[in-house]
Amino acid sequence: MTPKNLSDAPNPQLPLPSALQFGLFGLMLGWLAVAPVLLQVVAALLLPELTLTGRLFLALGLTLLLTLPAAGLALLARQKNWIGFKPLALALLATALYVSAASLIRAISEPGGSLEAILNVLALTLVALLLGGLALLAAGVPGWLLSHAFGFDRPTLTGGLAALAIIALITLGWPVTGALGDSWEAQMLLLRAFAANLPELIFFFGAVLGIITFNFQHKKWLAALVTLLIYLAASLSQLLPHGDWWALMRPLTLLPLGLLLIELRALSGGVWPGLFVAIAYRAAPLLFTDPRDELPLLTQPWQSAARLWLLISALAAVALLWAGRQFLLPRAKNFGLIVAVSALALALLWLGLWFGVGYPGFYNDGFLIILSEQADLSEAAAIADPTARREFVRERLLETARRTQPPVTQALDAAGLAYRPFYLINMIRVDASHRHMNEFASLPGVARVLRNPNVRPYPITFNLPYGNAPQTGSGAGWNIAQVNADKVWAQGITGQGIVIAGQDTGYEMTHPALLTHFRGYTGPGQIDANFNWRDAWDNSPAPFDDDQHGTHTMGTMVGDDGGGNQIGMAPGAQWIGCRNMRRGIGNPASYTDCMEFFLAPYPVGGNPFTDGDVTQAPHVINNSWGCPDYEGCDAAVLEPAAAALRAAGIMMVVSAGNDGPACETVLDPPARYDDVFSVGAVDDAGEITGFSSRGPVPPNDTLLKPDIAAPGAAIRSSVPGGAYALADGTSMAGPHVTGLVALIWSANPALIGRIDATEDIIRQSARPTVVNDSCAVAVPSTLPLAAELEAVNAPAPCACGGVTGAPNNVFGWGQIDALRAVQMAQNYKP
Repeated sequence: MTPKNLSDAPNPQLPLPSALQFGLFGLMLGWLAVAPVLLQVVAALLLPELTLTGRLFLALGLTLLLTLPAAGLALLARQKNWIGFKPLALALLATALYVSAASLIRAISEPGGSLEAILNVLALTLVALLLGGLALLAAGVPGWLLSHAFGFDRPTLTGGLAALAIIALITLGWPVTGALGDSWEAQMLLLRAFAANLPELIFFFGAVLGIITFNFQHKKWLAALVTLLIYLAASLSQLLPHGDWWALMRPLTLLPLGLLLIELRALSGGVWPGLFVAIAYRAAPLLFTDPRDELPLLTQPWQSAARLWLLISALAAVALLWAGRQFLLPRAKNFGLIVAVSALALALLWLGLWFGVGYPGFYNDGFLIILSEQADLSEAAAIADPTARREFVRERLLETARRTQPPVTQALDAAGLAYRPFYLINMIRVDASHRHMNEFASLPGVARVLRNPNVRPYPITFNLPYGNAPQTGSGAGWNIAQVNADKVWAQGITGQGIVIAGQDTGYEMTHPALLTHFRGYTGPGQIDANFNWRDAWDNSPAPFDDDQHGTHTMGTMVGDDGGGNQIGMAPGAQWIGCRNMRRGIGNPASYTDCMEFFLAPYPVGGNPFTDGDVTQAPHVINNSWGCPDYEGCDAAVLEPAAAALRAAGIMMVVSAGNDGPACETVLDPPARYDDVFSVGAVDDAGEITGFSSRGPVPPNDTLLKPDIAAPGAAIRSSVPGGAYALADGTSMAGPHVTGLVALIWSANPALIGRIDATEDIIRQSARPTVVNDSCAVAVPSTLPLAAELEAVNAPAPCACGGVTGAPNNVFGWGQIDALRAVQMAQNYKP
């Protein structure tokens, strides 16, 4: 009769290892965990950059460090008095060889890449089978019983339903705190999770568990404990060879999973139900969270709670499985029915939360088709009238788009793909999977195609609170006084007649410091968002802020509640807005959408090609944002938009970025462009902040940036909820300069649209700060939060790009002085 499981098979009933033997096992187990850490520390000290050869040497070093002592223990276990130690020694030797093979695969492939996944499925799974099979045979398991020992039995219905119930339970937090991203990326994540878990499951919860269980059937708890300890110790080897220090946390995060997999195998007799649980356990946090979220543990605490629920609920599931096996399974004939009902209830609850509270479906990345021909706007400079100039620019842009886009739009129509054309940049946003990109790259007139990453919405969002600030004001803040804006107000110049635009996370229109300054405000309870508001993400009908960043920046431009909270540079100006970011993240299309709206605003829900009105355009635009590569921008993608707005006489003020104190950190569009006016941040002493990005602009290093500096540390301004708070960043510095432009143009309307002259006035009126010392070349640290710590502890500024004196690549032309700038503006004659 063929045994159905290991318990039915004849076995040696080995004696338990002695205390000495358990001690040796513990020492080898500790060495299995510690050796990769020690090796990686040595490598980090001696080899700052690891080449392929270096990674291979690390893998070889780990192999020698682990297999030699493990082989010695296996030889020792051949002694007659050490027979009880034999299963432990074989399990350790097989694990050392398995870990060595896995580290070799990681050495020749990129972390999380396709090659690693392929090698895991093909090579590492084969290694797991071979090593596991040999170890099982050496441990005395008969060959005809190997399949049972590995746990390759046919999955039972009860085991499968239990796996389904567990998956629904442990992932219950994700549909209410996150959302799925791109469908193709989701498939790849699942495949990588499958590739990572398959060999591990076969080896640890198949072979290793089978070795110990076969030899110590009278102590099944020992088999479970030994397997779990070996699994957790081996997980630390994933630190090598790429220096993944987060691997140090793996034993803690994998403990609940290991217990679950052991219980599931005990229930079902096989490893296959556990495979699906392991995939869900590891993949769910990656599937439902956006990898572009900065410091997600801080910025997305609800998702941190979902991660905690994953761990706690997994431990709860272990307890339920154990109790079910011990008490219900032997007595209840309808145990399978209980499991089935539980699985169905949990699955329905999961789906109900996803469809009722969450955002079901995928939020796929689209792509942009950028055409070769961009409009020639060189003739605009000769047009003196600002409105006529804007109209000329818009008509030239429209003509180019309408003439060159039809062949592409026809191809898109034929393919049945949704799209949205732009004219500010001659490009088309395609709202379909980025996997279609190559189909349009070779069309006539197409310069290139570019991925346009989507930003998934979250059911629950959280914004890191800004610094506490007094909620009652007593006049102009220190930052306003430091740049002498209050002295300009004393002359009756407050920005009246000027319209400021902001594109950001949105704006709390109803904030007391902002409401009456909104151009669409026509009286108490009367708002007209047409031509005054655009939401590039959700087409919302009225201004709102799903963050707090935008509201804070707008307060610094125009804020004044009439009751002492004089937080804005130009309280007499009006504002309009556009939401270009969702959860603080944008993409090339959303940024272009807002800039196109500002050239010729249109009604809510209107058509930018036919409904735009240049007479509604703002005079100056604040841009407290940058578009890094992970948002889809390369160095050039937004340059035509910045050039078109400048040609139209609409000034773009842009925050330089918060990547200081290193040089060449004005990297992201649009701050890197010559067509915009970039702003660095100083503190209340006029010193450059550690975080403020420095120039020159790479790779040519010929463009000096930032252009100017303004207060950007501990700035008190408006935040949603009608409140006030302190914030740091060049995002806070830029609005000072935007407000200054409004003051200058209000003081002398002849300067409106004359961007060259306006920039020159701001530069010449600034208070220059000289830098003399050359910058030392430093190797950037790879430690977590190293850049933030470096910015906090930044030394005195040095001459980036070798530019000493003033202007320079740290302060630009210096800190703005509103009074001097307005005085110069008043003396300006065209």
